[in-house]
Amino acid sequence: MEQQHEIFKTETSELELLINSVTEIADDNVRKRWPSTLQSLSEVLNSELKRAKVDEPHLADKLTIALGHYFGGRDIYIPNGSKLKSALRNISIWREYNGRNIEQLANHHKLTERQITEIIREQRQAELKRRQRELF
Repeated sequence: MEQQHEIFKTETSELELLINSVTEIADDNVRKRWPSTLQSLSEVLNSELKRAKVDEPHLADKLTIALGHYFGGRDIYIPNGSKLKSALRNISIWREYNGRNIEQLANHHKLTERQITEIIREQRQAELKRRQRELF
């Protein structure tokens, strides 16, 4: 967790300037000159915000700028399709697990009890890794 916060300790004055000037740098004519990845990200965020009935002008653009600031130039992997679905399913299984419901989880998620046990083991390890700092 501490490592994640290191990302956000970078100098933010430049980011604040960009976000405060979002009306000038995010109008339709200027946005067309943004890199295509940022244009697509802004459109996706805008669409999802509208679907969630969030009506705050330029919020998608502000989020896009912030994401570009913090993650720009990095090689990041975002799972999609079946990998995303299975990752979300596995987190759901971990949250639903109570120590005595492996059979019910297997039936509900249409998996074998062995698969559920393996998912729980992986999720437990991931949870421990999130909670405990690494020594080396």
